[in-house]
Formats: sequence, structure tokens, C-alpha cells
Amino acid sequence: MIRLLLFTTSAVLVSLAGLGCSSSSSSSPVLTLGVVLPTSGPNAAVGQEAADAARMAVAEWTQRFADQGYNLKINVQDDASDPKQAVAAAYAISGDPTTFGVVAHYNSGCFLPASSRYHEAGLMAISPATTNVEITQKGFAEIARVTPHDGIQGLLTARFVRAHLGPVRVAVIHDRTQYGQGLAEVFRDQGQQLGLKMISFDGIQVGDKDFKALLTKIRSESPDAIYFGGLYDEAGFLVRQMRELGMKNSFITDDGVFGQDFFDVGGEATEGAIVSFPGTPLDKLESAKSFLKSFEQRFSRPVQNYGPYAYDVANILIKSAYEAIKNKQSTDLRAEVVRRARSITHQGALGITRFDSKGDTLNARFSFYQASQGSFQYLQTVGLEESPTSASPAIGDDDDSAATSNKPSDSAAAPAAGG
Repeated sequence: MIRLLLFTTSAVLVSLAGLGCSSSSSSSPVLTLGVVLPTSGPNAAVGQEAADAARMAVAEWTQRFADQGYNLKINVQDDASDPKQAVAAAYAISGDPTTFGVVAHYNSGCFLPASSRYHEAGLMAISPATTNVEITQKGFAEIARVTPHDGIQGLLTARFVRAHLGPVRVAVIHDRTQYGQGLAEVFRDQGQQLGLKMISFDGIQVGDKDFKALLTKIRSESPDAIYFGGLYDEAGFLVRQMRELGMKNSFITDDGVFGQDFFDVGGEATEGAIVSFPGTPLDKLESAKSFLKSFEQRFSRPVQNYGPYAYDVANILIKSAYEAIKNKQSTDLRAEVVRRARSITHQGALGITRFDSKGDTLNARFSFYQASQGSFQYLQTVGLEESPTSASPAIGDDDDSAATSNKPSDSAAAPAAGG
């Protein structure tokens, strides 16, 4: 397998030229940060923000690489949230010998199959958004993520519902994807252990827009709440059609629904919906202020979702590569990036990021929000060691006053639809 070689400065120039690496007009060898995200398709807005955040990180590091004799570039590939296209993009990215790391995928269904290619290529791939538990279970040293996995999200959501609603009857719906169904299964299983009464577990098809037949069946079972594992489009249609059928049940869903698209699809019916999202709200983190301001100035729009996550991932990869070339400690840049990235303690927009032995973030916290008048109102943040309190606003869907304090600014919203 083609690898990047690092010797003396002159040897590096010869080695990279021999590998067919492109160069700038000053003949500096190129090093490339790969990015594979959905920049087209249903999740294009989320993918574009994340890709822009990675571009921002590259721009900030360019001069330091130039000082070391390198031309830092970025290569953004579109996976369109499609697993087959994701694997093809992974091959394209990893086949470029100048690539030292990848900001890899928004969807779990894309990262799961693509991860094998990154492993084969010895290429460090860190996801800014994927949460399916299986992603880090393969034991690949080249795979990591900065979002807590669904085992944590499902458990903390079940605890939150139990603390706020009591031992209620819950109907569970999922979108049959590795993300949505996997998360729904965790919520169901953990909720049962906590005393929630799971009365049904139904799957829908991504892309469908008419769920009234299923919702009519669920209405006849008289649930107190409906939990949905999936993304914003289906969530928006579900909650809108629930209200059209006169269903006033609480609607609880996941980080895949945290974004403006949920309001665009669901309209006024989204009022009162509860959404979970990884981490602490960015407006409550001093570490995020500089990024949020710089992003809005550079791209003339506020952060909506996974931009900060992609920014931190890009910085972890770039910093690992920079330290390797600066110290000239290895003849294998990709392997050195893997070693450094997996052991790093990174202070970034999200605060401190470190990975465990499987590549999962040790920053395992989720926040809960309530939809109110077209925005997400912050309720509380909970970690594994904490129990949700009942001091936050009640989570009834028809209570307009339920979440009127601690509102994050639009530019400080936590990430959006992941999975």
C-alpha cells in the first residue's frame, strides 16, 4: 500500500514526488485532508455546514504547513447519505497518497461500510456525527468519533422520559435505518428496564410522507407518548399528521431531528416536541465562542448543527499530521496520524475531546430541548453519572409555556441530524 514517507526535508520532497503527489507552484509537496459528507441529497445542508467548518480549519493551518514546506489542501467528496456512494468516496479519498486523514461521514449507514476501507488503507477517519454503536465495535484503530454513541443517547433519553412523564405507555417508531432503528431499540430496551411501558415498535420507510394508517393504529392503543428514531423529514411528517388526527401525545425524538428542517416540514405541529442532542449547548461553552463568531463572519450564516463537531475533527487530524511532519518522528505519516489522533487530548470548540480504547469520545453527555415557536429551547444536560431532574419544564406537546428560558442563540445551537 502506498504510504507517505517522512525523512529529511529534501528526502520528503523526493519521496512525495515519486508517489505522484501534486505540488503548488513553489514545488511544495501537498498534504490533503479528506472530507466525506452529504453535500447533496436530503442532508445536504448539514453536510455543507460540516464541510465548510473543515475548510475553515484548513485555512487556519495553511501557513503553518507552508512554514514546514508543505501545501495543505482539502478534498471534499459527496456521499449523498448513500452507503454505496460513501464506499466509493472512501476508496477515492484513501487512494490519494497525499491524504493523511478523513472527516468521515454524517450517517451511520455510510460510515459502517466505509470504515473497512479506511482500516485497509491505514487512514485515520473520525466522524463528526455518526452514533450507531457498531461503528467502534470492529476494533479498527483508524476509526473514531466525537459524538457519544446511541447506547448512551437511548439510555439518557429513557431516563429523561421516565423522570418527566413517569411510568407512561410509549409507542416507538423508527425509520428502519442502522441509526434510527438501532437507537429506537436501545430506547425501548432501556425504557422497559426503567418502568416505561412499550406498547408497540413499528418501522417506517425513509422517504415516505403518509403515516396516517400507522398513526391511526397507534392512536387506538392509547399511548401517552411517541418516541421516534430517525431524521427530521419523517419526524416532521409524523408529528404533523399526529396533530391532524387529533393526537396530543408527547413526541420525543433524537439528534437526527435537531435542525431547522424539522420546523420546515412539521410547522406548528412541532410545538412541544422533545429532542436530544450530543454534548453541552455551545452557547454555554466558552471554548465555542471564537468558532461560532468566526464561522458566521466567514460564511455569512450562523452555525445550525454539526459545524463545531467537524471543525474539531478537522483540527485533531490536521494537528496530528502537523506534529508528525514537524518532528519527523515517523516514516509513515498515516500511521503516525492514527497514533497521535487516538491518543490526543484536544481542546477545541466542544471543550476537551479524548477517545477511549474503541475510538468513542469520553465526552458522553446529551442535552434535551423542547420545540417552541420554531426554535429549540434548552431544558437540561445529562451525563451517564447524572440523573435527569424534574426541575426542567414539563414536556407536554400542547403546553406553549413549557420551555421559555435558557434559550440557546441560533448561532449556538447544538448539532443537527446525525446518526
